[in-house]
Amino acid sequence: MNSSKVKDILLFILKLGIAGAIVWYLLLREPEQLLASLRNFDIRYLVAAALCYGCHIVICSWRWRELATMLGIRLGRMESFTLTMQGIFFSLVIPGGAIGGDVVKMAVISKRSSEGSRIEGAFTVLMDRIIGMIALFLLVLVIIFPAYDLLMNCTIPQFRLSDGIKQLGILAVVLLSLAGIGASCLFFMHRIIHKVKFFDAVIKFFDRLTHGMISRMEQAADVYSERPAKLAVLVLVSVFGVHLLTVTPVLLLLSGIGVEYSVFTVVTAVTLGNVAGLIPIFPAGLGGRDLVTVTILAAGGVAVADAKSAQLLCTALIILFNVSGGLFFVFDPGRKKSVSIQESN
Repeated sequence: MNSSKVKDILLFILKLGIAGAIVWYLLLREPEQLLASLRNFDIRYLVAAALCYGCHIVICSWRWRELATMLGIRLGRMESFTLTMQGIFFSLVIPGGAIGGDVVKMAVISKRSSEGSRIEGAFTVLMDRIIGMIALFLLVLVIIFPAYDLLMNCTIPQFRLSDGIKQLGILAVVLLSLAGIGASCLFFMHRIIHKVKFFDAVIKFFDRLTHGMISRMEQAADVYSERPAKLAVLVLVSVFGVHLLTVTPVLLLLSGIGVEYSVFTVVTAVTLGNVAGLIPIFPAGLGGRDLVTVTILAAGGVAVADAKSAQLLCTALIILFNVSGGLFFVFDPGRKKSVSIQESN
């Protein structure tokens, strides 16, 4: 085993340790409070929460399939779902967080694509991530300003957060969202970028270096640019059918505990928790998502023990889905039922 692989393994173990420490500190440090909170929990809400989380994965696989179809790449329904499940599995078990799962999806779809369409197949995965991130950051910008007082009320035990630090944190989230949307839009502005001689020369250099890979990605981006209405629909579907749908499990779990809550508080907590979950140091978002979600729920008036209990159950569901994705990797039912992956032109 070479030193690079050893370093990757050690880094992954470190990330798991960080995530585990945060989860333990937030959720497992005072088990008697969690048990008291969960004593009268209605298990039916857990089943409903699992169904909602599963539905959001189905919608993600549909969105990717639609984006692939726009480039003339045919993915069967089962194949797109199977590869999506494999992606969430690898987001847990390899370095890179959610991005790590995308890399695996790119590799698999490229391998299954015909010789002349492998770049386009991989680009659909990137485009799917871009649409999802645009939707998430748009949702953040919609809720962040109405949530100002709520966020200013956030506290973390044993850490003193001044109002200035909190304001800087809010500003950082706003700037991150704007930057994320702006960076995503660059994929559709390559013709404008080419007008700047320096950038044009750099892009052409790397295009030659990669044997035309960048040119083909630009051509794929042009295909998407020609259908802005379709992309807008996919962004809206992502806002409501992906990001807001991930809020529903926490709402249901809080209801199962018997907690009174503000829907807006839960939407804010889960949405910003999902943003924190994008940070690569957290495998599949574990740790960062929990810290932010519990902190904001508590600031919104939910008892700390109840907030921890609901998030613990939600995290358990997420891990269950991540791990079950490994079954799709082992058995790969989608490949057996998939249609031809590339349409004849």
